[in-house]
Amino acid sequence: MRSSIPSALALTDDEFGSLDLPLGWDKSPNTDLRHWLTKTTETVYYDYVGELGNRQKHFTDNLDNDDIGITDKRKQRAEIIEQNPVFMEEEIYAKELSDKAESVKQRYAVGQLLVAGDNRYLSDDLMRLLAYIVRCAEGESKAYKKLVEECLSGNTVYAPKPTYTKQEYYTLLRSPHIARNEEALVHPLSKAGRLRKKYLSHLRYVVMVDSRSLIPDRLGGADYDGDMVKTIADPLVNNCVRKGYGNTASLPVLKIPSADPIIADANDWHKRMETVKSTFSSRVGQISNAALRRGIIAYDENSQNDDRAASRQDTEVLAILTGLEIDSAKSGVKPDLSEYLEVRKAKKSLFLQYKSIVGDSAQRKWYQPTTAKRVREFIEKNDWNTV
Repeated sequence: MRSSIPSALALTDDEFGSLDLPLGWDKSPNTDLRHWLTKTTETVYYDYVGELGNRQKHFTDNLDNDDIGITDKRKQRAEIIEQNPVFMEEEIYAKELSDKAESVKQRYAVGQLLVAGDNRYLSDDLMRLLAYIVRCAEGESKAYKKLVEECLSGNTVYAPKPTYTKQEYYTLLRSPHIARNEEALVHPLSKAGRLRKKYLSHLRYVVMVDSRSLIPDRLGGADYDGDMVKTIADPLVNNCVRKGYGNTASLPVLKIPSADPIIADANDWHKRMETVKSTFSSRVGQISNAALRRGIIAYDENSQNDDRAASRQDTEVLAILTGLEIDSAKSGVKPDLSEYLEVRKAKKSLFLQYKSIVGDSAQRKWYQPTTAKRVREFIEKNDWNTV
C-alpha cells in the first residue's frame, strides 16, 4: 500500500531512521532486524533493483492472483518467467522493474512512503443488517439472537482477508487527513464467529465498524455511501498514533457542521453552469497545504508551547473547513478561506520548500531554471548543520 505518512505522527529520530543506517543498500534492508519508518519503502525499492529472486517474485506472484484471468498479459508473463528465468533480461521485464523502482524513488523523495495496510470501503457491520432482516421476518428468534451475538461493538473492526500480518491494533485514516483528531485507533476482531465467516469473510475490500461508535465521526464525518479509508497495519506508525493521544484515551472529535444548501432554478442555465463550476473547483489541496504548514509546528515537540497551541487550533479548524469544502459540491456553499490562504499565511518548512520545487517540474516554462538547478541552489543556500 502506498500512503503519504501523516505529519501528525509523534516520531523520534530513531523511529524515522537511525543515523547509522547506510545511504544505499548492497543487501536487502530486511537483513537489519530493526524497524524504522522508511524501511518498507527501501525494501520494496531494493526488491525491484537488487537480488534476482525478488525481481522474479514481482512477476511470479501473479500466478496466485485469482483476480487475474489466464488471458491477462501479467499471468502469461509470469508463466514465462516460471518456465525460464533467463527471460528476466528481456527489455519488457527489465523496463517494468525499472519504471516501478523509479516511481518508488520519486515518491520517496517527496515523503510518499509505503506502509503495511490497504485501502477499503467503510461499511457498517453487516451482521447487524442480517440481524435486522431476521428480526423483521421472525421476531427476536433464536437465529436473531445468534446474529446479534456476533455483532461488532466499540472500536473493534472486521477487515476480511488482510494481506498484512495481523496486529494488536490498526489505524484508520480518511483522505485528506489533516489533524491528529482524524486518526481512529481500532482493534481487529480477535475471532470471527461461524455465521460471520460463512456470509462475510469473502469481502476483502471492506472494513466493517460499529456505526454506533465514534469511528465514522473521527474519520471526518465519513459515511457508508462509498467512502474509502486507509487501514494502516505498520506497528511503528500505529504506535506513533497511540503516542499522539498522550495521556488521554481519546482526542476531541471534530464535528463538521452541515450547511443549508443553495436552492437554484434548474431552468436557469447560468445557475446550472455555476453549479458545475463549483463542483469542479475544489480547494481541498490548498487547504491541505495550509494545514500541513501549521501541523508541522503543532505536532513538533521542539516548538514553543504557545506556537504549538495556536497552530494546533488552526490545524483543527482547517480540518473542519476541508469537510465543508468537500460538502460544498452538494450544498453549493463555499467556506471562507481567506484568513488562512491569504491573510495569515504560514511559513513553509524546508521540506515543503523542497517539495514545492520538485513538484513544479511539470509546470516549468522553457525560460525558467531547471528543477535540478533549483534543487542545487536550494541545498547550497541553507545551513543544514542547524536544521
